[in-house]
Amino acid sequence: MSDPLKIMGRSPEEVTILSGLLQDTTVRVGDIAWLAEEHRFAFVGNRFRWEKKRRFLRPKGERVRTGFHMNGILEAKLHGIDLSQKDEVLALLDIEAHENGDDFFILINFADGKGIRLKAECIEAMLSDLSDDWEALARPHHDA
Repeated sequence: MSDPLKIMGRSPEEVTILSGLLQDTTVRVGDIAWLAEEHRFAFVGNRFRWEKKRRFLRPKGERVRTGFHMNGILEAKLHGIDLSQKDEVLALLDIEAHENGDDFFILINFADGKGIRLKAECIEAMLSDLSDDWEALARPHHDA
């Protein structure tokens, strides 16, 4: 595996860094898990490697299979996501973390107004690349 990332975040500011690395990750609904008894939320997706600069070798960029999980999660609420639609693919826009008294709220925002709101007792997030990279079919494009 070439240059895999493995990064932990324990503050809202560090979640912002993870969010930047995860921007434009595609996630299949069937690859999202809320493990209530373990207080863990997780997903696996195809991350666009924004940190790589291989425009000559791979002008469309590259993707890598990446796992993301958070521990200490007390509650998970879905907005616009139907867990029975396991093959639906979501495009990750960003992840926000906000402190509210003794708790934290994490918002995982996907395209088309879909999202997940997590309530957490602490912030303990982990991003781990799981595979070799491959050439992306297209470079993500965002309108201003």
